[in-house]
Formats: sequence, C-alpha cells, structure tokens
Amino acid sequence: MDGFHSPEREVSFEKKPEHIVAAALDFQGEIYTGRTHADALNALEEVYPDWADMDVKSPRDGFMTSAGRFVERDEAGEIADKAGQLDALGSHSKQRRASEYLDSHDINLN
Repeated sequence: MDGFHSPEREVSFEKKPEHIVAAALDFQGEIYTGRTHADALNALEEVYPDWADMDVKSPRDGFMTSAGRFVERDEAGEIADKAGQLDALGSHSKQRRASEYLDSHDINLN
C-alpha cells in the first residue's frame, strides 16, 4: 500500500506555517519558556534563583516557534503576523510587530 488511503473520506495533511508558541528567555544557552516573559523569568529563577547576582549577561528576550527555534522579537513579529497571530489583537500589536518592543501580550498564543 502506498501512502495513506481512506475509503470514507479524502484525507489531507496540511502543515501549519511556523508560528509562535511561547515567550522565551535565553540564559547562557538554556531556554526558559512561559505564556509571558514574566512566566519565563519565573522558570529561570526556579533553576537560578540568584541569576541577577551572577557575573553573566542578562537573559535575551525572545519567543519559541512551533519549529523549536528561539527567535528575537523582530523575527517573532514577522512569524506571528504571517501566522495570523496578531490579527485578533488590533492595530496596536500590528504596529509593534516589527519592533524590538513586541511583547508576549501582543501575540495570540491560543
């Protein structure tokens, strides 16, 4: 048998475009995620409660995609826009989509 066949109905497997799945922080190459960046920071602080006192760079803000990639805010805005994740949130979020100020609250993660 070649492929997948269903006598009852036509079966189609459509690959969804890459989309944003979580807010994220990259801390020393380790990724911490949450629904918001504050949630991601809480996850980081569970592992490194004194991270702010460590002699290291601050975590990088970004987002995780459905492809498992960590992306920074500007690329996240482009991905979210193409995936329709900004549509329901109004023009304010669309204006911020290509900026460094895109926030987890601007992206519809549902």
